[in-house]
Amino acid sequence: MDPILWDKFFADERKPRTKPLGADQRLLILQKLQGKLELGILFEIFTREIEKQIDISRLIWDLDDTSTLIRRGKATEFNQTFVLRFGENELGKLKYTTPYKLDNDEINLLHTYHRLFAGPLSNAIEYRRVKNMAMRDHLSGLGNRSSFEQDIQHSIAMSERRDVGLVVVIFDLDNFKQVNDRYGHLDGDKVIRRFAIALKHAVRTSDRCYRLGGDEFIMLLQPATDKSAQKVAERVHHLINDDQALRTLKVSSSHGYAQYQKGDTTLSLIDRADRQLYKQKRNK
Repeated sequence: MDPILWDKFFADERKPRTKPLGADQRLLILQKLQGKLELGILFEIFTREIEKQIDISRLIWDLDDTSTLIRRGKATEFNQTFVLRFGENELGKLKYTTPYKLDNDEINLLHTYHRLFAGPLSNAIEYRRVKNMAMRDHLSGLGNRSSFEQDIQHSIAMSERRDVGLVVVIFDLDNFKQVNDRYGHLDGDKVIRRFAIALKHAVRTSDRCYRLGGDEFIMLLQPATDKSAQKVAERVHHLINDDQALRTLKVSSSHGYAQYQKGDTTLSLIDRADRQLYKQKRNK
């Protein structure tokens, strides 16, 4: 037998035998998916059900400009992409990598799974959107105080368990009140938005930025040291100077930072950073 045909024969023998889903099976899968609003849990149930009939080497979900790795595995030459829809709404694309080429029965089976998955996925996406809105400052687009209070507890726990460096950096805008008094709140809002952009550009994707209220901002840098915090602060300073709108309005910033020490609480970290910030403001 030709070697290529021989390899194909054994590849076909290794393939699981797919069977159409009966009404009872579809109902059972739907019951498992319904009510799951956390995307990680929902995708875990979904892929576990598919893998009962189809081998998946790798699975990626693309939505908007974000790619999420659902199943990590080796890339192969066999790739298949499906667009997910629920009613009029597109729910992204699922990119499958499999150890063999999918046949028509397997493709039809995936379409069945996708139809069962679409409704619960739509609910989970909407839940995430609403949840993110509740944790986001509407003006700056940064995390809000509630988001910060939740995240810093997790960051402190990480530092305690894994000895990962954590630094809190607080920023306060200089000349912000004068901008509001002289030019009005529309220009004041523009300053908040422009400064938020500078903060986001100054940090890594693993770092997080928040607006606590007014012109008070805070960063969580992890992993980080005093030295890396100072570098971030310098980048923020340069980005402000390069922003024509902020430069025209004569807006600058002061900052203070504190590195996590064993036994620190949220209050003790913020207190040390605050004291450094106001010391800097007094010396200007």
